Amino acid sequence: MKPLCYMVFLFMLLTGSTKSSLAIQMISGPENHPSATAIKEITDIRLLHEDSVHRLNFRYAEGRKGLKPWIAPALLSGSAVIIHQIPEAKGKVHGFIHDHLPYQGHLDDYLQYAPLAAVYLLNFSGVSGKNNFGNRTAIAAKSILLSSTLTSHIKVWTGVTRPNHEAHSFPSGHTTTAFTFAHFMHRELGGLSTWYSIGAYSGAASVGIMRMAKSAHWLPDILMGAGVGIFSAELIYLTHQYKWDNNHLRKLDIFPFALNGQKGLSMVYTF
Repeated sequence: MKPLCYMVFLFMLLTGSTKSSLAIQMISGPENHPSATAIKEITDIRLLHEDSVHRLNFRYAEGRKGLKPWIAPALLSGSAVIIHQIPEAKGKVHGFIHDHLPYQGHLDDYLQYAPLAAVYLLNFSGVSGKNNFGNRTAIAAKSILLSSTLTSHIKVWTGVTRPNHEAHSFPSGHTTTAFTFAHFMHRELGGLSTWYSIGAYSGAASVGIMRMAKSAHWLPDILMGAGVGIFSAELIYLTHQYKWDNNHLRKLDIFPFALNGQKGLSMVYTF
């Protein structure tokens, strides 16, 4: 019952609505208790039918962009698949980088998060990005959640061995994270100056090169990681409903309750 409450609440909160009010009680107690059916009484079929699942526009808030945002991730992912089928090319690229760019440090473990940190540091220093704190944070969280989920499943599905003979090489998780946040920084600050985008993508590319230099990944792993990262962030920007502002957050009420010996929290959000 509790997972259902969370899922319904988060879905309705993130997608948004304008007509209805949704109240969810998180009950501590047995599922067959009468109060455990509160969610069923509160959320009816009509509310779900009239609400935001039928209102998702799947278009950018700033206007139509066409296919342009999807060209880069498509090219990166397609190149990764092609090169992956050519073992000789993979081996030559790996040998060149390993011989000419030896690296065994841990900078790549931290540099992957640099674009995310830069966006917030710049915001706190007075450089305002495209979105406010609430929407920006929601977009960043959903972007990394999507890209991480895709990457972990592709790793298991493909079962590619790393150059150092460890498992789960394709795609690179570090590179996916780096390019997810790099594209996030590009979308938030790139309109202010192209140098923000150049810096973000350069840092993300550096992470990929470091991963190859450490014999942790092949070139196709890096390319696919970049493609997945950019695709994930772009998809979140396309579908985000921009409800995380002060006006919407003030519509959320959370308070404790006690009912027939059961205790828990009630969350009420007015759409």
